[in-house]
Amino acid sequence: MAWTPAAARQDEIDEVVRHRAERDELFLRHGLDRASSTKFIIDAAEPLEDHVLDIGTGKGLAAVEVARRGSTVATVDVSENDLRAAFLLASSAGVQDRLEFHHADARKLPFGDDSFRLVTMVNVVHHLDDAPAVLAEIARVLAPGGRLVMADFTDRGFEILDGIHREESHVHDRNSGATIDGLTEHFDRLGMRCGGRDRRFHEYVMVVIKT
Repeated sequence: MAWTPAAARQDEIDEVVRHRAERDELFLRHGLDRASSTKFIIDAAEPLEDHVLDIGTGKGLAAVEVARRGSTVATVDVSENDLRAAFLLASSAGVQDRLEFHHADARKLPFGDDSFRLVTMVNVVHHLDDAPAVLAEIARVLAPGGRLVMADFTDRGFEILDGIHREESHVHDRNSGATIDGLTEHFDRLGMRCGGRDRRFHEYVMVVIKT
């Protein structure tokens, strides 16, 4: 369902900027450059479409990068807290008017068939309980000839991420353990094919084309 954020207060924006800088520094100390990896992933999505769907938006790093490059972004996440964080991050970058927020489960997207020509899904696959169902929904809303750009951590990236979470006394849950490569077995039945792969900054990126 559509989600309308309350107006951002300056103290909220300042806190998000501060927290983002601290987290980026923590990740960098462990060997993960979030700014460079996000740019690398969105570079793989170029040329961007005017209207992009971002699945599992989280705190908004990828969605904001897409918006910075001039596209409008329909965001989807199951967490209202994360949608709020993404809105505040977008507000700090001055691109909040380019984001549309949807509080929804990716297994039942609130969009019609063939609605998008570009979908992004960044560092989400390993969190999904039913990744094939999400992929099927993406195939439904993706127009023929459209692209899905999905990225997730490499094995080394996951090792680093686990170390960061241990340092913070957390456990990084990978849920079903789904992987991008594991989803390729569903491509044929969904009318999709791999259009390219790349690996940098401890991230693995695949471009998938709907035929």
